[in-house]
Amino acid sequence: MRVAVAGGTGLVGSRVVDRLRARGDEVVVLARSVGVDIVADSGLSEALTGVEVVVDTTSVVAKTSQEYVDFFGTVARNLQKAAAAAGVHRIVTLSIVGIDGLGGGAFAHYDGKNAQERETESGTVPTAILRATQFHDFAAQLIDWVAKGPLMPCPKQPVQTVDVDVVADELVALAHEAASGGLASDRVRRDIAGPEKGVLADLVRAVAKARGRRLLVIPVWLPGEAAKKVRSGVLQAPAGAKIAGGTFDAWLARAYPKDADHLAT
Repeated sequence: MRVAVAGGTGLVGSRVVDRLRARGDEVVVLARSVGVDIVADSGLSEALTGVEVVVDTTSVVAKTSQEYVDFFGTVARNLQKAAAAAGVHRIVTLSIVGIDGLGGGAFAHYDGKNAQERETESGTVPTAILRATQFHDFAAQLIDWVAKGPLMPCPKQPVQTVDVDVVADELVALAHEAASGGLASDRVRRDIAGPEKGVLADLVRAVAKARGRRLLVIPVWLPGEAAKKVRSGVLQAPAGAKIAGGTFDAWLARAYPKDADHLAT
């Protein structure tokens, strides 16, 4: 099978590429570093020649909702247009659990992901959207982004994090299911989450301790309706979600083997 992976050099995409190649698939990486600019629609049509399935794992770090919407919306539209012209059978897209109605402020990224879902499903090429909960790595990323000195504000947020490797496995399985004609609908949606519910601040404290960093984590209430929905648990596994992979504690022990032997409570 010939598969194109958009964002194939990123955190999730690189794992998808490795897994597809290990299965014997021919993989086309869609990324600027290899001469394909999806946003500018440069080199995309040529890259999709003979491709059966596109897996979209693209991501971006932006400042405003509009920047996120522009990026994800443009990527989705361009992938749909080029995929339709190339005769691609299906586009498999990675998204986020529970983002319906979320966006703005601290949740600007979700505006972009909602736009991506809309634009992806509005095209003519059949789609499969995999919504995943936040990755186990999220707490560590949050420390890198937010922590200043010994203090770190952290949103009061229930989580149910999932191993990124499990998400990559699921995307690969979806791609093969799509290529074999195993998806019954033209618009498929699935959810995946990790096995345990928790609180984001606890995960942040656990990572800080594993890193040997003294960090006072201060839970804060973010304003607005989106934050209220998040505090209600919408980013945890919905009914019918696939529960898979190891716990955050197990991931922590692998990521920081010398120090991480427990999950902070």
